[in-house]
Amino acid sequence: MNRSYKGAIRQAAYFTFSAAVTVGVFTYLLSHVPLSEIARILRSADRRGIAMFIILSMAMSVFRTWRYLLVLQVAGQRPPVTALFLVVLVRNFFSDLLPARLGTLIYIYITVSRLGIPFSAATSSYALAVLFDFIALAPMIALAALGVAASNELSPGMLLAAGSLLAVLTLMVLIALPRLFHLVRWTLERLVRLTHGRFATWRDAWARAEEDIIRARRAGIYLRMFILSVLVRVGKYGALYFFLYALARPMGYALKQLSVARVFIGLCASELAASTPVSGIAGFGAYEGAWALVFRLLGFPRHFAEVTSISHHLFTQAYGYSLGALALLLLLLPVFRRRAQSPPGPRPHPGRPDLFYLYLAGFLLLLAAAIAALFLH
Repeated sequence: MNRSYKGAIRQAAYFTFSAAVTVGVFTYLLSHVPLSEIARILRSADRRGIAMFIILSMAMSVFRTWRYLLVLQVAGQRPPVTALFLVVLVRNFFSDLLPARLGTLIYIYITVSRLGIPFSAATSSYALAVLFDFIALAPMIALAALGVAASNELSPGMLLAAGSLLAVLTLMVLIALPRLFHLVRWTLERLVRLTHGRFATWRDAWARAEEDIIRARRAGIYLRMFILSVLVRVGKYGALYFFLYALARPMGYALKQLSVARVFIGLCASELAASTPVSGIAGFGAYEGAWALVFRLLGFPRHFAEVTSISHHLFTQAYGYSLGALALLLLLLPVFRRRAQSPPGPRPHPGRPDLFYLYLAGFLLLLAAAIAALFLH
């Protein structure tokens, strides 16, 4: 009882602090930017910029689905691609909704409960996807650091060091991942003995997840996963960049005035702030505060940094929640209910690398054609 009471106190303190951060940041920003101006900026947003945001955000979800599919196929699973794509949309929704990106764990729950994917395969695909997300982000931060002017208050050297450190640490975790899974399985085995078989199901599931991690490494899919992870990041931050352009164009900004490197660093800082445990629900407060501060440090006018911090986050969150909620409703339909079953015969293979690159080139050409048609229209 005493332990539960202390837990309740900690949770209350956390929510109080998160709410204080949100209220404090919004009070400050709204004292400088009235709601009427935010509404006006959203109404006057450039339509082509919004279209680019939608195209690139959907492309990001396609690449993320493809990456999950690679690992699941190595584990012997062939989920329906459409259903897996809907799962990714729901995963994106919950990722933004809960603090510290804990919402991404919904991917494991839905793939197990709705698609019939074994817990082991869902866990291994999730773990590898998270690691490759960080691996792909590291060189992008390093490249952006080189593009940040030395006159900015944010040191390019510091950003370059941060990107390099992120790459090294993530690669070390990726290399040690089978050992880490083995350590968890060893711990579960001890618990099984101490509790007379109480955790046997968890131990067996984790043992299969460990096998899937090792199998994925032996299957030679790491390069393909890295390429898809880079494209996921390009799609994500490209979408956010073009929506910022959609907001900024009516304010007199052209693309050349929105340095890709500077905007990318500002977006990364805001995303990092929203990923912290104190960010609160949907990252509101921490995201806007980090955006306004970092964009100001990057040389953007104060008013621009403050008004875009709120309008940008409001629209992108509303878009993600609407899409994720619709996908969740579709997944609840009986047609997407699939019982778990072991595939007969040998385990499926993630396909030939040459076909992967051929399909990828074809999709990128279609994406380029859609973007060209949008801007040449």
